[in-house]
Amino acid sequence: MAIITNAVVVVDQNGQSVLSDCFGNNAAIECPKCRNYPVLLIARDSQRGSNENNPSICRHCGAKVSIVNENLRENEVINVLRIRY
Repeated sequence: MAIITNAVVVVDQNGQSVLSDCFGNNAAIECPKCRNYPVLLIARDSQRGSNENNPSICRHCGAKVSIVNENLRENEVINVLRIRY
């Protein structure tokens, strides 16, 4: 699992950062689309938000949010977590 504790979360399309609380392999972030609801991302294969095939979905606006950092590796420390919606 990738380690994303204290990472800065940046929207890949525009470079804008979003509010986040990253700990271990989990990131609770504000939805980058509506900025009105939390979204959970888990940096592990086949988990919510881990990639485009397993997006996390905002319960307010329906935006599909996923991590786009390439090839997350076991025990990799990530300082900037790139996402897409």
